[in-house]
Amino acid sequence: MKRKKFFNKKVWLGIGIVALAAVISIIGIINFGRGNTYQMALENIAEARFYLKTAGTDNPIGNVQLYSGIRETDYQADGIATPTVAFTVLSVEPTNDKIVYNGCITTVIQIDDQAPKTLVLEKNPYGNNYAGDLENALDVNAKVSVTFQANGETIGTVDLTPVMPAEAISWETALEIACQALNGVISTDTRMESSTKILCDNSTINTPYWFVSFVTETGDRHFVVISHDGKVIGTSEKTADEIPAEKVA
Repeated sequence: MKRKKFFNKKVWLGIGIVALAAVISIIGIINFGRGNTYQMALENIAEARFYLKTAGTDNPIGNVQLYSGIRETDYQADGIATPTVAFTVLSVEPTNDKIVYNGCITTVIQIDDQAPKTLVLEKNPYGNNYAGDLENALDVNAKVSVTFQANGETIGTVDLTPVMPAEAISWETALEIACQALNGVISTDTRMESSTKILCDNSTINTPYWFVSFVTETGDRHFVVISHDGKVIGTSEKTADEIPAEKVA
């Protein structure tokens, strides 16, 4: 007497398809949540720097940096994103005192074959650098040189090149990786704004990093440091209580 088969091949095939669909749905839900967090961070940008160009360490001027991207028109680290505009900033932390004249630094910027632009850099009240805004975004492939003048005298000229290698991940990818690294810490329920920058100074010029931060509406801050090839180097956080009141805004 033959045993009765409870399931034929078609039934087993149907069960397999249903199980596979369930697994795909679960994975989809996980990725959907991550994607939504990334999309939210992308739609709530306080600042995003697309690239960073420097003069390198072996120059007679100091730490010369030029970065371009988008940022809030009225930047406030308050967890509430407002409309952004394109920008380019030239920043100099001088090692040569001769370039500072009457409390500022005068530069002449040459971009590709365009007419030279004079830009006066003013002292940053919160740091040791001087900075000026070119207002519009500048393409990463643009050839840029900066000549420094003081009291009618030309002090020196430097060429600026990108610090990130050609194969480095983009700022968008860095932001997405940061969202994944903070999965469970921040979510689509978190009211926040994001900031993506490049960490690079004279000590890290050969190993620049992406530095991604999130500021919530309640004042909490979350940070993720990512290597140029997409590896998460570290994460940290500070609650609003740990940040001095004057630094929260």
